[in-house]
Amino acid sequence: MSRETRIPEWMLERYLLDELPARERRRVRRELERDPGLRSALETLRRSDVEIRAAYPAERTVPRILERAHGAPPATPRRLRLAWAAVPALAAAALLLLLLPPALRQRPGGGDYIGVKGGDAAPALLVFRQGGDGAPLADGSSARRGERLQLAYIPGKAAHGVIVSIDGGGGVTLHFPEREDGGTDLRPGGRTLLPRSFELDEAPRFERFFFVFSGAPLAVADVLSAARTLAASGGSAMTAPLELPRGCGQVSLRLRK
Repeated sequence: MSRETRIPEWMLERYLLDELPARERRRVRRELERDPGLRSALETLRRSDVEIRAAYPAERTVPRILERAHGAPPATPRRLRLAWAAVPALAAAALLLLLLPPALRQRPGGGDYIGVKGGDAAPALLVFRQGGDGAPLADGSSARRGERLQLAYIPGKAAHGVIVSIDGGGGVTLHFPEREDGGTDLRPGGRTLLPRSFELDEAPRFERFFFVFSGAPLAVADVLSAARTLAASGGSAMTAPLELPRGCGQVSLRLRK
């Protein structure tokens, strides 16, 4: 990073997260326009999420999280506009400490959970608001059109998963994998961010996210079919579980709109 800019790294991090006041954001933007070194530093931060995951493996990070926890309280038209999202290094490191404790202390995501026999590590679905305080949204939190959200999962002992959402307009969106013919393998270990964030559209009443998990490969088409059936069911779409084949577990989280 160029010494001439006097833009500290924490400010560049907050610039990437869109958390700076307007005046400071304009200042950083001016410096980026004139300083190639600062632009290079910004790009380095954009690529650093992978490095953070490698530098903070679960076997080292989880004990630290537990210490903190003990001492601290495809529809057309598409209904969500997807965009690539990169998490800066400092933010990713902070989220490892901010996001995991609630999942370890509570039911996954704070929403509805239906598990499967075997194992004591519960898979979790996390949803957080970009540009917010970094805390995961609780079940029943409010959200509005235009807000950008990021999804993450914790696999527990599950090897495969699918993440979908339904809304009050009957829409269904596949979040993971990105395509219906994609693989359902989950990254083992701790929290994994999905590679794309998304922007909420104008669909009314609610947005409900499902993380379906299993020890065996999942048929994405079956999960989508179950989601479409539930989305079209009316009032029960806000509370009823997905009708899935035996051997699948699911966790869901609702946002009010």
